[in-house]
Amino acid sequence: MNGKQFRLKRFLLRADKLVVAAMDHCAFMGPIPGLENPARTAEQLVKADAVLLLPGMIRHVAEHLAAAPAPTVITRLAWNSTYCFQWRYSESRHARMLSVAEALAKGADLVLASLALNTGSEQVDAENAGLFSQYVQQAEQLGIPIVGEYFPAATESMSKKALHTTIKIGCRAIAELGADLIKTFYTGPRFEEIVAATPVPILVLGAEKMPTDAHALRLARDAAHSGARGIVFGRNIFQSRAPARFIQAVRAVLNGECTVAAAVRAFKLQG
Repeated sequence: MNGKQFRLKRFLLRADKLVVAAMDHCAFMGPIPGLENPARTAEQLVKADAVLLLPGMIRHVAEHLAAAPAPTVITRLAWNSTYCFQWRYSESRHARMLSVAEALAKGADLVLASLALNTGSEQVDAENAGLFSQYVQQAEQLGIPIVGEYFPAATESMSKKALHTTIKIGCRAIAELGADLIKTFYTGPRFEEIVAATPVPILVLGAEKMPTDAHALRLARDAAHSGARGIVFGRNIFQSRAPARFIQAVRAVLNGECTVAAAVRAFKLQG
């Protein structure tokens, strides 16, 4: 077992179904509700298995994430125009923010790099794949697991069938390029086909804030039933009225300990 395999196994053994809290939005969307005070938000996320952060934010929240049993820190490596929703960018350009070594120096345990394909430009696709592959090589050399995020362009205009197809292709591609874990969209009842065709664990992202906590819990339940290894929720956690209780609830639902309705009642969430 090499260093990367050791670190990956330690992370995966944190829970049967992982709960990752994302608070990496502000370099793309500004100080959105729930992230105006990052330290206060981080304090409510300590029961998650991991927290996804941008590189410059680690030092601002480190005090809250250092006490045992501390969540794993995952750091995003590249900036991506896809996430600047308010500016309606469409080219899915990626830009290096820091190297894997620099992320480790800042306190990262794992790293995350995103990949967008089928952007409409062969050049952009090739550049995106090239940058992602560079990060995979760096992570391999340093023995650090890398999460590959597959977030295709223009998902809002895709049919369910088209989204499923592009996620299936993208997950396999990103695994073939060397990702140790994958973060991507849940595509519905056929998602188990994607899990079966992808040789590394998949974590389902939450995307936009859902109408209620119960809606988000149902997404987590459905993803788990389809074989997802866990979830990565951002706004559905930190914009919940009770982020810490939501983390407890989603963990209970993922592990099959209670139904969504029972979790909403037990943890006093929005149904």
